[in-house]
Amino acid sequence: MKTVSLKVLAAAAVFFVLPVGQAAADVDVEMMTSAQNVSISSQKIAKAYFYKHLDIRADHADTDLQESLSQIKKDILKLHNGIKAGNSKEEKNIAIFLSYTRDELDKALAKPYSPATGALMIDFSESLLEGADFLSGVYGKGAKGEAGMLAEVENQLFLLERVNKYYIAHKAGFKDHNNVVQLQKAVEDFEKSLAKINSYDGYSDLAKESVAKINQFWPVAKEFYLGVQENALPVIVLASTDKLEKEISTLKSFHHQEIASAKN
Repeated sequence: MKTVSLKVLAAAAVFFVLPVGQAAADVDVEMMTSAQNVSISSQKIAKAYFYKHLDIRADHADTDLQESLSQIKKDILKLHNGIKAGNSKEEKNIAIFLSYTRDELDKALAKPYSPATGALMIDFSESLLEGADFLSGVYGKGAKGEAGMLAEVENQLFLLERVNKYYIAHKAGFKDHNNVVQLQKAVEDFEKSLAKINSYDGYSDLAKESVAKINQFWPVAKEFYLGVQENALPVIVLASTDKLEKEISTLKSFHHQEIASAKN
């Protein structure tokens, strides 16, 4: 189950109150994608933060961190701009919450590394994720066909970042049992998602090559991920995540192109 920091929500409560209920909406691919991008960036930022401060592939991690911070800012702005006057109060409140949390995350990043700031980074990543999940549910509600497949591959990118976040956090000393459970759950969810990708029969030859590579390498990466409590292989885990994400990005581009073609 995805969790959210009570400390973060309490701090944000002075800005707004979330009403009960969720508005239904037609699939809006751009808004759905922006919300899912926030989910991905929320995990990637925390992952890169720990790699950087553990001095493991630090240059790579710093670049990843800065690019993800820039990306999440753009996507949160898109969500703000895309929420119309007639949209539900929940959506507006969530967008405000995302902006607030992003600002608080910036403040935490400016502090020296410590177990306390590390814990804050995990809290912020989960808070951003919960808000983004709400909006991707609103704008992707009932997504089928190419929009549904696009949501699926974007979910795979999120799950890989989530696995890697909890792996490197474990190596940084955050060995809570719940963190291991969350990692295992993300691995399980990725495997279920991969079954859906494998059942799609409309891929181009290039995309089929990527699907084959994902299926070939996933069992290897899965063992690295699930070895979190026995092994310390953060560089290999990072490389495995990068390798899988490269192939999944090919599928993401394919579905974006299919959606664009259908509009013409």
